[in-house]
Amino acid sequence: MPRSITSLMRTTAWLMLSLGTVYAVTLVPGVRQAPGYQPALDWWLNMTVDGLVILVVLLRVVADRRDRVAWLVMALGLLAAFAGSTTYFAYYQHLDPIPSPSWADAGWLLFYTLLAIGLVLRLRTRARSMPFSLSLDGLIAGLTAAALAEAYVIGAAVPLGEDGVATLNTAYPIADLLLLALAVAALAVLGTGAGWSWWLLCASFVTFFVTDAIYAGLVADGAYVGGEPIDLGWLLARLLLAGAALASLRSTESRTVDLEGVTVLVLPGVCGLAVLGLLFHGSLSGISPVAAVLALAAGVLMVGRTALTFRELRALTEARQRALSERLVEAQDDERARIAADVHDDSVQALAAVDLRLGALRNRLRARAPEEVAGVETVMDAVHGASLRLRHLLFELETPVLDASLIDGLRDAAAQVFEDSDVAWSVEERGRDPLPQQVRVSAYRIAREALANALKHARARHVTVTVDATGRGVEVHVVDDGRGVDATASARSGRRHSGVVAMRDRALASGGWWRSTPGPRGVGTAVSFFLPLPGAGGAGAPPAGLRLVGEHPADEVGRAGHAHDEVALHAPAQQHGQVAGDGALEQVGGSAGGQHARPRRRIRLR
Repeated sequence: MPRSITSLMRTTAWLMLSLGTVYAVTLVPGVRQAPGYQPALDWWLNMTVDGLVILVVLLRVVADRRDRVAWLVMALGLLAAFAGSTTYFAYYQHLDPIPSPSWADAGWLLFYTLLAIGLVLRLRTRARSMPFSLSLDGLIAGLTAAALAEAYVIGAAVPLGEDGVATLNTAYPIADLLLLALAVAALAVLGTGAGWSWWLLCASFVTFFVTDAIYAGLVADGAYVGGEPIDLGWLLARLLLAGAALASLRSTESRTVDLEGVTVLVLPGVCGLAVLGLLFHGSLSGISPVAAVLALAAGVLMVGRTALTFRELRALTEARQRALSERLVEAQDDERARIAADVHDDSVQALAAVDLRLGALRNRLRARAPEEVAGVETVMDAVHGASLRLRHLLFELETPVLDASLIDGLRDAAAQVFEDSDVAWSVEERGRDPLPQQVRVSAYRIAREALANALKHARARHVTVTVDATGRGVEVHVVDDGRGVDATASARSGRRHSGVVAMRDRALASGGWWRSTPGPRGVGTAVSFFLPLPGAGGAGAPPAGLRLVGEHPADEVGRAGHAHDEVALHAPAQQHGQVAGDGALEQVGGSAGGQHARPRRRIRLR
């Protein structure tokens, strides 16, 4: 901020406060020498203070880019009111009768309108990232406050003409109720951490409302006289507005919004009780049509807010489930990496040392005791076999998709699973959208378990894997031509049973679905699952005619439904060891770990 602007703003603010204090003292009963309107005080001094308030707000617009448009609109509103007051005191007050409506009324009504627009603009900028439910809470609170004020505050009632058409006398109360509703709505949205700027601004709006309501009551009784203490309310409201403009230069406010717990329902609950009480009172003694309409509008919004609350709770539940899935995957991969490191550094190295010693022993025995060589070689074969099994275990424990694509990881997994078998396999890729690490790991684990089941239990000759990664998530199909679901289920081992349940639980924990059905034309087994991307809006539904696995007990997983015909059409079996696509078949390693974003339950508003 330029130093010249700072100095000018400080000087203007002190002069505004000094003259405003002087004028406020003159409004205290008994201070004036003669009661009633006095041009030197109520015109020149009052309008000078108003002009200084406008200058402070305009200097704030020049000094800071934050909310510049909002403060400029409010400054224009103050200028409109200044023009309306100048027109009234300079011209209209000398007429008899005073015309109504007049250009002075146009300036005053424009003042209310621009002030409301400025607050809405500033609130939109201030809470741009807030959830829609908070905006709805603010709207409900504002409508409720306006309904209660219209029904019970003397001077705030909106008079309607004989035909129910708004007149000039109707416009002023509506403008005041608008200021009150916006002030309450802003504080309801921003909460106790709104900051001094917002508290002063909303206090200014409420002061305008209260002062106008008292003024309307005095005018209705014919008791208003210029230069009375009631004029202090308009002065205070303008000074509060200038104070809000100055306070906005010094602080950047933010609020942590808790979307969980009972506090979310406190404000809608209180407003709901207030609306019900107002409508009940109206059914007994009657209330104005405007108050009834405002209360009804608040009630309708509360119904929508209730539905939105259930939607938010469901979204939070899904976010927690997704976070639990991420933590589960991370914990499993960390444990797998630790076990793999221990096996590699301890068991595999120990077996390698034993193998070397046995080799040295065999070489010595060939010269000294040839008849013992065969026994030593038998032990060496056993050690070789144990070492090979441990290396296969290391591959199972590793997670190659941590640093590689899902399609490459599944090709490596299929090559390793079917390495010593006569199974012909293929891995095909449809969609190629990038997948986050957590989704890749979960899909890899589920598909690899399905490949292992196809080899060990289905006795398949052909296995086809199809991967379709889109912007919504990844859908994977593992289809074999083995004995089928019922046959493998009848001969299922405990390992297969736990593997099926693990596949299902992992898919459901990730927010997706999993199923196991008969293969194309009833031959073999088709294992299919879908994992959504975080924030993709849900897992989607499986194709028609298929029930989700969650509808079956664990022992009956995937026995109902029909398989995709398109799986058979797009997944032709290939020769043993052949890979669909251009990707090279190679071991892709990677260390477990990596941090994933956690769904935030709190939202910071700026």
